[in-house]
Amino acid sequence: MEYSANLGIFYHLLGALAASSFYIPISLVRNWEWEASWFLNGIASWIIMPILISSLLLPDLGAFYAAIPASVLIKTYLLGALWGIGGLTFGMTMRYLGLSVGYGVAIGITLVVGTLMPPIVDGQIGHFVSTTSGLIALGGVLLAVVGIFVCSQAGRRKEAETGEKSDEFNLKKGIIIAVICGVLSAFMAFAIEAGQPMQNLAVELGVDPLYQIMPSYVIIMLGGFTTNAVYCIYKARQNNTVQKIRNDHSQFVRNTLLSMAGGVIWYLQFFFYGWGHVQMVGSNLGFISWTLHMSLLVFCGGLFGFLMKEWVGSSAITRRVQYAGMGVIICSTIVIGIAAN
Repeated sequence: MEYSANLGIFYHLLGALAASSFYIPISLVRNWEWEASWFLNGIASWIIMPILISSLLLPDLGAFYAAIPASVLIKTYLLGALWGIGGLTFGMTMRYLGLSVGYGVAIGITLVVGTLMPPIVDGQIGHFVSTTSGLIALGGVLLAVVGIFVCSQAGRRKEAETGEKSDEFNLKKGIIIAVICGVLSAFMAFAIEAGQPMQNLAVELGVDPLYQIMPSYVIIMLGGFTTNAVYCIYKARQNNTVQKIRNDHSQFVRNTLLSMAGGVIWYLQFFFYGWGHVQMVGSNLGFISWTLHMSLLVFCGGLFGFLMKEWVGSSAITRRVQYAGMGVIICSTIVIGIAAN
């Protein structure tokens, strides 16, 4: 199989588009508590889709996982569970810091930790700082961080101009939660690294290398679903959510389909991430995958924001700052592409 970093960047872009748009169907859910739609979203994205795709690739999934050491399965599952906590705390970050500052801090930390920690732990970081291509790639990572920072500043200006600042704004509490969120959200990158034996076995069994990550997603996302499900059940008991749905089930089918549609779109984020990661690993730039995913997520989020007229009411200067941040992110992907060549 021939590998192309440019093709990897394209696949990561498709994944980022899915990540930026999955909440659109969920936002159309009516008369339900958040935890109900999020739980169904999780069933679709973290349970049904990973198992469905992996079953198509490996008809005997039970035998496949039986051949994997228990230590690998447990480690991958636990890292997935920690990643799931990161996803939960992301919402709390937005609550205390507002969308722009919270998004910028959390995503920025996730990008840096998820990009640099795996090669540091594996003892490979020396290779990247001692080669021209590695230094160029690290320059691309730095550009991505700058781009995210600029976008967060544009968001801060927008909040000030349109009066969107959260009533619960708490800088100290928000920063602490944002750091926790940023670090734990990066554990998806660690979980993928831990699941490497599953990826190797999948290829040995004849799975196309492009799909080799998919079986490890079953374990990773099961971990993520566990932590999210526990929280959703806790909130459902607190809010008497099930009884409310029973009392008014007129929207049940519609809301269920919308929630699960969001889950399918969410899964596509990491489906294409898997494709992109394989291309980047084959181009000796595997550690850049997380950078591409997170930076392009911010870029696509900004793009959808403009398309959905979220920036109406902000000044021309603020919009230009956002354009500049998105432009820097595009430049970072170009630099990474240059590093591969």
